[in-house]
Amino acid sequence: MSIVSATNPHRVEDLERALENVEGARHVAMQVLQLTDDPYADARKVAVAIEQDPIFVTQVLRVANSAAFGMARQVKATQIAVAILGFSTVRSMAVMAVSGLSDLKQPAPAGFWEHSASTAAACTLIARRYGISPSDGFAIGLIHDLGIPMLNAVDPVTYGDITKDGADNRALAEREAEEFGMSHAKAAEIVLTNWQFPELLISAIGNHHREEPLETPESMLLFAGDALAHLALEESDGKDKARLKQLGFKSGDISRLVGEIGGKSGGILAGLLR
Repeated sequence: MSIVSATNPHRVEDLERALENVEGARHVAMQVLQLTDDPYADARKVAVAIEQDPIFVTQVLRVANSAAFGMARQVKATQIAVAILGFSTVRSMAVMAVSGLSDLKQPAPAGFWEHSASTAAACTLIARRYGISPSDGFAIGLIHDLGIPMLNAVDPVTYGDITKDGADNRALAEREAEEFGMSHAKAAEIVLTNWQFPELLISAIGNHHREEPLETPESMLLFAGDALAHLALEESDGKDKARLKQLGFKSGDISRLVGEIGGKSGGILAGLLR
């Protein structure tokens, strides 16, 4: 594991152990992870696994029925919900469960879920612009900040201290590395690599706080989706519109998308937080 020197070596060791031992928090979610990585699995098999956990069933149905996926009729069958969401989204939801991030006994930092849901909504809206399916866009937006609650869980007081002054992305990453030995983006990269997520998705998430995106559709999608989410939540550092314009978004498009994100993210958030 690649880390940098940190002010508290014990904190780094705790984080390393946490990242290496992200497993088995929920047996059903583990099964879903395995099935969605199986080329011979289908929506029926994944649905059968999900149906062993009523909480997971509820989350999947709520997200499938949210405005983000625009279904005209209510989806009541788990198998249909899995087919609508796609394996990439279901897999991302399973990672959240396995990591314990949807367990309210270990709450994530304030604003984490709102930003994750808004970025998922944004990436769903603009995914086809980059040749990516809305389902895959949803997945990358949902889990892009996976590392934040992991760092927070190791030492909530320290993590609260380094985030309370609203540092910009680059400064935050530097402060995270100082205190924990790595940024939250790097922590997410490690976990997703362990779970054998697609390399381009991992790379996009691991580098999503660069000044400019990588030259891949996944990186450009996440870069844009993250910026749109900041604007929608009114937490922008003042540079997000410029970043979006560099990616070819016009002012009118930005305003329209920001307006649409709010309507979609609320349903996603309700589906994820039981």
